[in-house]
Amino acid sequence: MENLTYIGLSQQMALYHQMDVVANNIANMNTPGFKSQSLLFKEYLNQPATGNTKISQVWDYGSYRDTASGPLTQTNNKLDAAIQGHGYFAVQTPQGLRYTRDGSFSLDSSGNIVTKSGYQVMSNSNGPLAVQQGAGQVSIMQDGEISTEKGSVGTFKVVTFANEQGLIATGDGLYDAQNTPEQPVDKPQVLQGMLEGSNVQPITEMNKMINISRMYQSVQHMLITDHDEQRTMIQHLTQA
Repeated sequence: MENLTYIGLSQQMALYHQMDVVANNIANMNTPGFKSQSLLFKEYLNQPATGNTKISQVWDYGSYRDTASGPLTQTNNKLDAAIQGHGYFAVQTPQGLRYTRDGSFSLDSSGNIVTKSGYQVMSNSNGPLAVQQGAGQVSIMQDGEISTEKGSVGTFKVVTFANEQGLIATGDGLYDAQNTPEQPVDKPQVLQGMLEGSNVQPITEMNKMINISRMYQSVQHMLITDHDEQRTMIQHLTQA
């Protein structure tokens, strides 16, 4: 296989993966707390089996998450909460602690504050947040403290991480910290009755999708042209 083919195929594979990331961003443009992602590329030098010239190929070696805050929307739901600035809510799942920016909370049958998937939202004392039976007035202070007319419920566990890029998305707006240690946010800013929207920029992502498609077609055209030239050359050589 010619060097040009290696180079072209490596670029097409990178463009294919980039299109997947862009498509996922667009699909989550209305997902609360979603953070857009982008791929990271670098040059990959490959030594052919014959010859001394190295082949310069494209390598999509990782991705990074845009951690900028999304727009805030008022919902008037007293249990909805948005974090302004840095921080994540801690959530207890069957797989262990997970973290989220999606504050679409509600009460389960036992009065626990839970996510849309039914996972318990944790307090800063590492226990579930349970609203008293029969309580009707839920108030959330800016520091994350929750109370009702029957007394204090607890305070949201709001944490951050030295390396937010180390968080692994696990679905349902949740992140797995794995070996990344959490750090409590000293002065969290929690807003009641608000939700943080996705920080995806739809027009930007659509432009990316168009450009990726054009680049893919351009590389494909280059490979087809190169193949036609090789075939013509072989035909001339066999007829000589």
